[in-house]
Amino acid sequence: MNVNTILGIAKHALSLVQKVSDLSGVEPKMDSLEMNVGLLSARKADISLELEQEERRPGKRRKEEVHLWIQNVGLREGQVHELGRKVKEGHFLSRLMWAHQVRGLATEVDKLHEKGRFDNGLTLDVKPARGYELQPGELVGQASQTKRDEIWDCLMNEEVLCVGVWGQAEAGKTFLAKHIHDQIVRDCPRFDGACLVTVSQEGTVATIQTDIANYLKLDLTEVSSVYWGARLKEALQGRRLLFILDDVGIYYCLKEVGIALERNGCKLIVTSRSRDVCEQMNCHELVHVPTLAEERRQGLEESVKTRIRGGWGSCKREGAGLSALMNLTGMLEGHNHLLFHVATRDL
Repeated sequence: MNVNTILGIAKHALSLVQKVSDLSGVEPKMDSLEMNVGLLSARKADISLELEQEERRPGKRRKEEVHLWIQNVGLREGQVHELGRKVKEGHFLSRLMWAHQVRGLATEVDKLHEKGRFDNGLTLDVKPARGYELQPGELVGQASQTKRDEIWDCLMNEEVLCVGVWGQAEAGKTFLAKHIHDQIVRDCPRFDGACLVTVSQEGTVATIQTDIANYLKLDLTEVSSVYWGARLKEALQGRRLLFILDDVGIYYCLKEVGIALERNGCKLIVTSRSRDVCEQMNCHELVHVPTLAEERRQGLEESVKTRIRGGWGSCKREGAGLSALMNLTGMLEGHNHLLFHVATRDL
């Protein structure tokens, strides 16, 4: 028998001894692996809780490596559980195969322990989106620009937290609000962004909360609807957003919705057909947006008043004689009696 043959037999014998050793120690090694995975699972639970708290803060997002680590831990947990079942239920010879898998999984679990330190933190600081431009079209006419500037000046006043914009349907309230919205989305250092919610006459607290949560990319379904207001309030802490509640028909409690207004914080614009609703919503400033017909009537009233005042002055200079009164009547020719009464009442 040559040397090579002897060495081959010895190598084979050593392999058999190793396998027998693996067979006899597979259960203790499996128990050790399960204990190690238990510690890894506890670490994953701690990290998940920490992530939940951090991601509630504005501009925080979990790192991709953290996300992948949590997924890999979940995968290894399932594999170890299944392998443990096989080792306990397996026959004598089948345990030789499981022993190799136990060693492999033990190595992978050790690596996950090492990678799970995350010394540089779990989350990234990301700049929240300011919103999307609504592009309502250009403002036409000096009157529209004046109303837009009036609303803007109210918002820039730190003492004014809520602005009510009221007027009849089709007066242009929403159009002006969208212009304000887009200006803030494009560039306004005072605000971090703007969110417009179309409330309409059928709106509810829940629908308003859902639209705001969608803007914030916040999943409210994680909790009962009873806690939605508190969840939104928590998510808005530290934010400086402009909220626009458009076409509001009834009073809504902002505290119930989850919107907290404060200086150097969030502000609100309420558009409504009713001045009373704006007042009920505790708007600090009210801006009336008249319809075109209202603008024309107001302009006509002012014109008539001016002409009557001039005529009345002539009456007094002429001693209120008949000829002076006839001149005043001539000035009113072509105007209706309502305007006559409005104007003469103010004289």
